[in-house]
Amino acid sequence: DLVLNGYADWYLPSYKELEKLYLNRASIGGFEADLYWSSTESSSNRAWTLEFSNGGGQSDSKDLSRRVRAVRYF
Repeated sequence: DLVLNGYADWYLPSYKELEKLYLNRASIGGFEADLYWSSTESSSNRAWTLEFSNGGGQSDSKDLSRRVRAVRYF
């Protein structure tokens, strides 16, 4: 439901899309060395996260606090 800069088509990236963001993090900017949620679920109560300090992925419980980075289609 994010509306930012007049756009309402933001979404949480899949794990594969998040990996691409990680690979291009220096040119994109604004990332912390922390875990980021993806929209890719590993079970009904778990989803994949990506660690932006080293590129490692893991499945985390959805009740944990993690960072998010919304993206748009273009």
